[in-house]
Amino acid sequence: MSKLKGLLWVGVAAGIGIVAAVGLPRLARHTPWPVERWMGSLSGGPDAGGLCGEAATPAQSSLQTLVRRLYPLRADDTRIEIAVSVIRGETVNAYATLGGRIYVYNGLLQQAQSPEELAGVLAHEIEHVRQRHIIQGAIVSLVTWGGLKAVFQSGDVGISHALLTLSFSREQEAEADEQGLQRLRAAHVDAAGFANFFERARQSAAPPAILSNHPADQERAERAARFTGYPTHPVLTPSQWAALQGICGPPRRSP
Repeated sequence: MSKLKGLLWVGVAAGIGIVAAVGLPRLARHTPWPVERWMGSLSGGPDAGGLCGEAATPAQSSLQTLVRRLYPLRADDTRIEIAVSVIRGETVNAYATLGGRIYVYNGLLQQAQSPEELAGVLAHEIEHVRQRHIIQGAIVSLVTWGGLKAVFQSGDVGISHALLTLSFSREQEAEADEQGLQRLRAAHVDAAGFANFFERARQSAAPPAILSNHPADQERAERAARFTGYPTHPVLTPSQWAALQGICGPPRRSP
């Protein structure tokens, strides 16, 4: 009898796991936006000292000019708010978190060779938010045993860690790529910047952090190659781009 009970519990656990894996992402995609914003407020963000260019400066103006070029573009963009910030750090990475907040490390900003390359990365992150990949991953992550343990043991730190370590499925990455490239085309931004950035990252001797959660592959290159032949206009002037790359000021020297 005890063996039968054990098998039943295994079956129940397996059933719960299947429901969590299949049902939760679908339900999460329909989470009301105000609820996601509230969840985002609980998870916090980078320390204020880690943010760059919060004051009204030419650098911040250039950043907002670039963001407005990409968002909002469509009628349904207005239902979801997007906020982009640059944070200190040499890590070559960018990530989106709950509530439409997107963070770009200064290391990625310095690695980008044109505003079109940065626009390509941001378009991809914007679509992770719009397609509700963030809330899907957050809910699935937080209801797992590991996620719950981290949250209850570490509080806000645990929630932040769970969100920062989100990984996206191949299908979600493809969707963010496709929709992001369509966004670049609608904004008349050259999609070659998107392709160039990820291809250069892939070929680097030490692959940057962005490739750990944004895998670059042949499919991505082929996808980007389809988005050519449409009229494009520069995203920023050379002086605006120079100001944006200096948004964090001169590099900090170690004591």
